[in-house]
Amino acid sequence: MKRYPLQTLLKLRAHRTEAARQAVLEKQRAVAACREECQRIGGEIEALGQERADHRARLLDAPPAGVPWPVALERREAHIGLLGEHIVAAQQRLQAAQARLREAEQALETAKQAYFRAKAREDALEKRKRVWRDEQFALEAHQEEDAAADLLLARYIAPGSH
Repeated sequence: MKRYPLQTLLKLRAHRTEAARQAVLEKQRAVAACREECQRIGGEIEALGQERADHRARLLDAPPAGVPWPVALERREAHIGLLGEHIVAAQQRLQAAQARLREAEQALETAKQAYFRAKAREDALEKRKRVWRDEQFALEAHQEEDAAADLLLARYIAPGSH
């Protein structure tokens, strides 16, 4: 297995984390669009239902001049039936939109989990970098202390040996 320098790994992990974050944002936009579509279709169903109720209320109104009752009643019933068909079609579209919304929400959840995994891996690598740096500082400090102790010993030992 090839080993990469720590800084290269950090850049790679940061890139992966950012890509995962962008994927989450994209999935959030898709979920919002699906929700808006569901709301729009729901509003359409409500409007059609209200229009159908209004037409039912006016079903027995007097027909316009020159239009016989049976013809006017037949047209009104046909229109009410047509509105009912439009409602059924809109309800089917709403069910399909709700299915797409559920899929989009699932994709968003998957993207969030991927982001959190990528962020955790990046954070773990950053922690490893900090631990390594602290170890390097401690090692350098220890080496300086050893060098200072050696100089001090050399100072006391050197004059007596000559």
